[in-house]
Amino acid sequence: MASSVSVPKGKFEFLVVVPDKPGALEKRLSVRSKHFEHMVPHVEDGSWKMGGAILNSVPKDDDPSSLDFAGSTLVCVADSVEAVREQLTQDIYATSGVWDVEKAQIYPFKCAFRHT
Repeated sequence: MASSVSVPKGKFEFLVVVPDKPGALEKRLSVRSKHFEHMVPHVEDGSWKMGGAILNSVPKDDDPSSLDFAGSTLVCVADSVEAVREQLTQDIYATSGVWDVEKAQIYPFKCAFRHT
């Protein structure tokens, strides 16, 4: 299967898994709308390809207050792991104490397929 994923020359995709700090649920919910607002430029400029919450358990519904959040995952486009980490540190989930950026796992990623 050929990949149709294109990344600008000199940049790479990175798979990112960033855990929440213990006890961050209330803070996560309080800044969630700002997090969504501030991710728009990253999505529009192509530096964030996909992202979402990691959960500790299968949810019963989509009400954010009932979700058992463990952290977040993203696919980012950047020229280095350090550049990805910099993007993460500027997000409101990091600056408000939701994400534990020091424990973020950032892997260079080669996408085999992407279905839209």
